[in-house]
Amino acid sequence: MNILFLSDIYSDAAHPSRGAFNFELCAALAENHDVRVIAPRGWPEVLRSLMSGQSYRPRPHPEGPNVPVAFPTYWYTPKILREHYGDFLWRSIRNEVRHLSRSFAPDAVLSYWAHPDGEVGLRAARMLGVPAAVIVGGSDVLLLPHCPKRGARVRNVLRASDAVITISEGLREKVIELGVDGDHVHTIRQGINPRLFFTENRLTENQQAARARLVSNHPALDGERAMLLWVGRMVDVKRLDVLVTAAAELRRRRREFVLCLAGDGPLREQIAEMVSEQGLENDVLFTGALPPEALGDWYRAANATVMSSDSEGLPNVLRESLACGTPFVATDVGSIREIADERYAILVPSGDAKSLADGLETVLDGTHQENARCYDPRTWEMMAEEVTALLDQCGAENLSTKRSEELVCHV
Repeated sequence: MNILFLSDIYSDAAHPSRGAFNFELCAALAENHDVRVIAPRGWPEVLRSLMSGQSYRPRPHPEGPNVPVAFPTYWYTPKILREHYGDFLWRSIRNEVRHLSRSFAPDAVLSYWAHPDGEVGLRAARMLGVPAAVIVGGSDVLLLPHCPKRGARVRNVLRASDAVITISEGLREKVIELGVDGDHVHTIRQGINPRLFFTENRLTENQQAARARLVSNHPALDGERAMLLWVGRMVDVKRLDVLVTAAAELRRRRREFVLCLAGDGPLREQIAEMVSEQGLENDVLFTGALPPEALGDWYRAANATVMSSDSEGLPNVLRESLACGTPFVATDVGSIREIADERYAILVPSGDAKSLADGLETVLDGTHQENARCYDPRTWEMMAEEVTALLDQCGAENLSTKRSEELVCHV
């Protein structure tokens, strides 16, 4: 099968953590199919890269197949006219789609994120005469549908696509609530890379060996302090302010810990200022964004992974953590409950720093870390197999519809 994947949430050599889940899915699809990727880059980012002398290059896969990627420039109006972002994105990449179609004939178009990516994936599929499937990730169906004008665009994409793929049952229910036929909405959960995210033979070896590998570059991890890990992009919805407040509460309780913030984003300076105001400079480590190849040791070294978001789908971060034998404490939002087995996970109300601190203390004092090793991870190859089966089904239905239309025309 020939698959065209389209999304701006996709890794490149300079940004390996961006859309790493889409990168892994495409690599898994490419094991048995021919995959091409179009990953637009916003013009402000392209301009900054040009000024710094950098250029976009596909990120090489260390173990799987390398998938050809094009990085066309996405021209849009920042922060305004967002309901027209699908129009802007389509005008920005349609020539790339036409150029690609001269040497590559897709059997289906798969996109990630309902708007604008899903709208453009739908347009590309209609131009090429093939089925369109869109993967929704969370906020695109939890938050965007409530935006004036843009919400209508999201609903149109979901209803017009041949298949909508959700990464959790909770998101599937949300999509159906938006008026999408349930027969066209399919839950296909994401996977993890077992070559990166795994446990050592014994719990103490798992944690101590990983911590030892990190200490040389991060001396703050030396010693007996508990290690707490947060992974993500530093944006408002992640509520890092709540997490820092919870860390301050743990410090007031005389807990010895180091909170590692693995990520970057527009709020980094603001969070650093808050850490300083709370007197937590020696207790919080900013690692910056980490490539997936490095994250495994961070999970294995941690006593707990923590998530403080106000909105999520079903974060792959938490599955990766469990695959490395590390329990999690997270806010009870989105579909996190679907993997939050009480043996190795604790859920707390969103926006409640005290409850978050309580949950972290419970994990540090309990048996959650030993129990996390019971988790049975799902791989990207499993997801890829289910996605291609669905795309095959959509292709068969599309062909059947075309034949029916031809029959009607002949009659």
